[in-house]
Amino acid sequence: MIHRAGLGVASALALVAIALGVLRAGELEAREVFAGRATTLREAASGPEAVLARAHLFEGTRARFELCASDPMEAPRWAGALALEVRLDDEIGLAVPLTEEALATARRGPTSACLDVGSGPVLADGEYAIAATFDGLPAAVADVPLRARISARRELEDLDLGIVASIWGASFLLVLFLAARATDRPGVVASLGVETAPAPRGEGTGESAADGEERAPPRRRLPFPGWARVLVGLALMLAGFFAVGLVASGASGGLAAGVGLALYEAAVALALVGGASLAARADACALVRPARRAWLWFPVAAVTGLSLVVLAQLATRLVPSTSASSVETFVSWPSGMLSFAALAVAAPLAEEIFFRGFLYGALRRYGVPVAFLGAWLLFVAFHGAQTWGQWGALVGIGVTGLGLTTLRALSGSALVSAVAHLAYNGLLALSGFV
Repeated sequence: MIHRAGLGVASALALVAIALGVLRAGELEAREVFAGRATTLREAASGPEAVLARAHLFEGTRARFELCASDPMEAPRWAGALALEVRLDDEIGLAVPLTEEALATARRGPTSACLDVGSGPVLADGEYAIAATFDGLPAAVADVPLRARISARRELEDLDLGIVASIWGASFLLVLFLAARATDRPGVVASLGVETAPAPRGEGTGESAADGEERAPPRRRLPFPGWARVLVGLALMLAGFFAVGLVASGASGGLAAGVGLALYEAAVALALVGGASLAARADACALVRPARRAWLWFPVAAVTGLSLVVLAQLATRLVPSTSASSVETFVSWPSGMLSFAALAVAAPLAEEIFFRGFLYGALRRYGVPVAFLGAWLLFVAFHGAQTWGQWGALVGIGVTGLGLTTLRALSGSALVSAVAHLAYNGLLALSGFV
């Protein structure tokens, strides 16, 4: 009964922290601004000035004003041609004449350049603008395509770190209390989901008495073979991803939808694995302690998670990217970073239930190599879309999936791989706050 109460408390803590995360991500998102306008001086000119971009900014955020041109902005052409101003409600707050010294700070490419006009804290709500002023329209640069950009964001705080740490801690507690469940009752063969008679410890739960070895599945015909349940599970998960893609919007919506998808993922696994009770289905998804040296496996898993972080970061540095991934773009904003970090520490247990619980177990009857490769490669495939273009991150996910599946195969427990997964995701998530 203690483990049931513990599971209830841990679940409640996780849900409360997630709800706070959704609210906080929405608050951050509401004050994030990115405004840009493509134009030329000739198109935007009105008398001796041209307003290049406008945006409403909020007090307490930090803003950045930038002008980019489809031109290297070399001094001989641009120096003295105009001055740039940052205005608040049409009052000048900052003036930057385009002198040779100012142009020397531009970030240049062969055919383009970007110049920081100014940045700093926003001290008052209002309508901000980037404007260009000149004595007469400078003919040399009047038709150069320009893009003025105004961005503002509220930086992450200790509150945000506390939300992510609370979800992380609650997730670890869920794994702990799942591991504390009694295992001396009738179990379920993990690879088939068929109930068995009461068995000694180490049997009847889908795991053998020896570490790293699972009982051979009984030879009996099932109405739904493992491959069919795998296909149904994958189809349901793809449908879930598609549905989330349709309804999720923004950082707060993405976090809420992501947590919903994680709960759906676990529900699909528990529904398809088979069993007469929820406890039997949990056993069939390998949510059990390893048969021997049970509590030694968990610190080993935590250390493995730390090692996987190092390997993933090394892969990210060594393997070049060809484009920014969707995740990379998402976490570039504080609201996205909070949403992604919170989901990263909320979802691992559900992913382990599905990939290294249900999928591994359903494929186990076809041999350990098939189960291992299936659980590993499908895990990588489902994470590929979010890191597409950022190939180092994708390699890191492949290495991580390999390590997690190895732990599952050697220990016979998806809880062991869940500890490593939580350690890995949590350290990467918290590093975004450093």
